[in-house]
Amino acid sequence: MTKTGVFSMIRQKKTRKMQEKKAENIDPSPFFAYNRTMEKRKRTKGEWWRLALQIALTIACTLVMAFIFSNSLKTGEESSEQSSTVVDIIQDVAAFFDPDSPIATATGEDYERIHSGVRTLAHFGEFALLGALFSACCFSYTLKAPFQAIPLFGVLAVPCMDEGLQAFVADRAADWKDILVDVTGGACGMAFAIACVFVGLWLYKKIQAKKRGNPSKEC
Repeated sequence: MTKTGVFSMIRQKKTRKMQEKKAENIDPSPFFAYNRTMEKRKRTKGEWWRLALQIALTIACTLVMAFIFSNSLKTGEESSEQSSTVVDIIQDVAAFFDPDSPIATATGEDYERIHSGVRTLAHFGEFALLGALFSACCFSYTLKAPFQAIPLFGVLAVPCMDEGLQAFVADRAADWKDILVDVTGGACGMAFAIACVFVGLWLYKKIQAKKRGNPSKEC
C-alpha cells in the first residue's frame, strides 16, 4: 500500500467517526467536548446537599480538635481554674434545688472528688463528640464500612497527641488514664454515630418501600 493510500484510510476513518458523532447530535469539536464533560459533572440537588454536609462536618471536626488542643496548651493553673468554675456552677445549681445536698456543701476532699469527676467527664464528652463527628464525616464521603477505620485511627491518635502535648506545658503531664478515658469517649461517640446512620438508612428504606406500595419489603 502506498503512502497516499495510508493517509487516505486515516482520513476516511476520521470522517466516519465525525459522521457518527453528528448522527448522535454530538458536536465533535474540542470546545463542545469540554462542555459535554462539564454537563456530566453538574451536580444534582442531592449532591449539593451532600457536598455541603461534607464541608460542614469537616469544619466541625477541625474546630473540635482545635478546641481540644487549645485546652491542652493551657497551664496547670489555668486548666484547674477552668474546671473549678464548672464545679462552682454545679454547686450553685445543686444549692438552688437543695441547699443542704452533699454536692452543694462539698469542701475539701469532697470538692476535689467532684473536681476530678468534672475533668473526667469533660475528657469523655469532648472526645465522644469528636468520635461522633469523625464517623459522621467519614459516612458523608462513603457508606462503605471498612472506611470507618479512618475515624477509628483518629480516635486513637488524637488522645495520644493531646496528652503528649501536655507534657510540654507548665504544670501539666501526660496521663495514660486520661488517654484511656479519651479513647473510650471517642469509641462511644463513633458507635453512636454509626448506630444513627444505620437506623436512619433502615428507616429511609422502609419509607421508600412503603411509597412504592410494598411496605412488607425487607430492607
